Amino acid sequence: MINLNTKTIILGAKKEFLYKIITSVFIRGLLLIIPIFWTKAVGRLTEGMYNKAYFLVIIALILSVLHYYWEYLNQKTWYKFYNKIYSGYIKLIGFGKEESIKKLTLGEYNNISNEDIDIICTFLGNLITRIIQILEFLIIYIYFLSIDLYLFLITLIISVILVAIILLSGKFVQDLNQTRKSTLDKKTIVVNDLYNSIKESKGDREALTRRFFNRSDDYLNANAKFNIMAQLIIYITLIIIQITRYLLILYGIYLVFINQMSIDTILLIYTYYSQILSNFEVMGTINVNYRSFLVSVKRLNRIEAKV
Repeated sequence: MINLNTKTIILGAKKEFLYKIITSVFIRGLLLIIPIFWTKAVGRLTEGMYNKAYFLVIIALILSVLHYYWEYLNQKTWYKFYNKIYSGYIKLIGFGKEESIKKLTLGEYNNISNEDIDIICTFLGNLITRIIQILEFLIIYIYFLSIDLYLFLITLIISVILVAIILLSGKFVQDLNQTRKSTLDKKTIVVNDLYNSIKESKGDREALTRRFFNRSDDYLNANAKFNIMAQLIIYITLIIIQITRYLLILYGIYLVFINQMSIDTILLIYTYYSQILSNFEVMGTINVNYRSFLVSVKRLNRIEAKV
């Protein structure tokens, strides 16, 4: 799907890409470490070890401050990476071959120049952190395996089922997005025709206005179908994870009752399930964004150029 020009643009931002990896590793790593300290603090508190509880809370606070510092650096790095590749795509548009551009309608050319480039750059900018978030699953699952086999197996099986749901729904979401893009192109064409009619005081303005309303309705319907279906898939996965989390917390309470698990471990399981919840929401978003990305890259590849 990605042509040589696109690969060249990405390779031209290697330094920004590396900085984005470093900052992303720090912010995601801290999110895994911080809960360990505050849940241990609760555990020491229940044991009457107040000084250790104070100490652990202070460490968690310091790490939380560092987390936000790295979030700030990550945001700065995101824009540097985004701006670098965006400039590369603008050159691709500017130096596009005339015979390629002439095959496009004005609406397509406008939307590729504005919306599609933004979608591609935003997806690539977020992809680094998103991949690291998915790798968090491995760390969390290893931790679950270390404390209880059933906790690990249930989490793993549910995760595999949810990943399958997300992947199987991807093509359908992509087709809906392709339709949405097509209706937006047609709407943009009518907008240009309507504007020229008003500016030059010629043409059937009433007929163009009706066409504009019709194209707008088509776009709104297609846009609603795409977004509602994309969100529905995400909500289904989140509901299943929430149910699994609370069932496993009940299981954890039973283990505490028979002295096979501590309270701070239950709190950490609950917190890590929040991470799983967040990461599955990210996976659903990545799936939607990836399908949008594929559509935008396909449209952009219709413009050939030497960058």
